[in-house]
Amino acid sequence: MPLPRGYISHSQIRTYNDCPRKYFFSYIEGIQPPVNEKLFLGEVFHSVIEKYFLLRIGGAQPGDEAMGDLFASTFDEAEAGRKISWQTPRRETRERGLAFLKYFLKHIAPGIRPLMVEKELTAELPGTGVVLKGVIDLVEEDFCITDFKTTTGKWPESRATNPPQMVIYKYLFDRSFGPVPSTLKYEILYGKHAGNIRHQTLRIAPDAGAVEGLLAMIGHVVERIEEGAFQANVTGYCRYCDFRTLCRGNGGG
Repeated sequence: MPLPRGYISHSQIRTYNDCPRKYFFSYIEGIQPPVNEKLFLGEVFHSVIEKYFLLRIGGAQPGDEAMGDLFASTFDEAEAGRKISWQTPRRETRERGLAFLKYFLKHIAPGIRPLMVEKELTAELPGTGVVLKGVIDLVEEDFCITDFKTTTGKWPESRATNPPQMVIYKYLFDRSFGPVPSTLKYEILYGKHAGNIRHQTLRIAPDAGAVEGLLAMIGHVVERIEEGAFQANVTGYCRYCDFRTLCRGNGGG
């Protein structure tokens, strides 16, 4: 079975490693369940800061009020026609997203010098014919590769140890532009409510063998997908899965 989208990506790899059956429903069957409000808010936030950085790259200095208006319109437009599971009420989600943006504009944005934004990169993996694809949130002028996250709580430092997403980005960046000295970091905005937004910078220093390990893992995932291996990974988290009803009807847990 060929790769359903003609390429492999971090989100596909993560989904398959979480549960091959979930990958089947998502990428082979193309089933799109309602998105939860946390993922939706992350999409809106990323869309807004992408436009912010594009304005900065073009020489503009967008004001806070204009960015707030942009957030409101982007939120409404992204919501239209979408099935969203509002585990937190819509109004509170919107307020938290606006608080994330205000914090970003005040405490993070002034120190950033954007060079590339939402940069899509691809590379054929050696000796496989498999295309690896990634979209980098931001490359700064010093070639720092930066990814933004919005979440409810602070991340543990252990998540800075060879995160596949960032190793993929660095690998693709080097394949596209040559080995360039650069740093990797997550900029994480977190808080459960609009009134308690905090910020964490998590710097990544991949091990010497990180790329080799990554390529081996990707090769294994691609091989299993091509073999049609989509068994359910039954865990205690199955009850939270969007596909739990379908999975039970197909012999899953």
